[in-house]
Amino acid sequence: MESERGFSLLEVLVALGIGTLVLVGAADATFGMLHARAAAAARTNERSALAALVAAIRNDNETATGFAIPATDSVGATNLDAHAFDLRTRDAAMGERIVEFRWVAADATHPARVLRSELDPSGLSVVAVTQRYDGIISLHSRVLAISGLAAGADADPLFVGATLHDVALDLGDGATAGNALLAVTIASAHVQRSLRLANLAAPTRFTYVLQYTPAP
Repeated sequence: MESERGFSLLEVLVALGIGTLVLVGAADATFGMLHARAAAAARTNERSALAALVAAIRNDNETATGFAIPATDSVGATNLDAHAFDLRTRDAAMGERIVEFRWVAADATHPARVLRSELDPSGLSVVAVTQRYDGIISLHSRVLAISGLAAGADADPLFVGATLHDVALDLGDGATAGNALLAVTIASAHVQRSLRLANLAAPTRFTYVLQYTPAP
């Protein structure tokens, strides 16, 4: 009659240790995969929000005749860091229209974001938020004189060495029209975009040189 032999305590402990290592390794791999997927999804959402914000700014700027970087934003916060700017449109059909893009820091319920608002041109007393772009960690705006494109840190290869003349028109309430540009820098956690916006009131001058073949 054959005797039946069970596992010794040492063998059981070794088996449990090996099984634990396998489970820990599998859990680490699973958590790593989930973290990578979550990070990729977050980056995709950031890029989508930033792309949508850039598209909205460009769309509003297509009809803008001036812009402003006010001393305070629409909720009365100081705007020394230029986290908010206004785009202004004046035409016979719609009258005056003011759109504000304002960056807001993260709070207990929302991530850092940019709000697009319609402002009351009669006194900026009515603020109607129309869009929110989450995941934007910074927005900075500044006035860029057209002459700055010819030389210096803001030089553009297309205008280097050119003679550029600044033209400014005061629209009141801090708004400016003319050929100055509105430079805007927007960033999410992983992406940064820079825009240079010209308004419809920017004066232009072109010279056409025609060469006839054969000569007239």
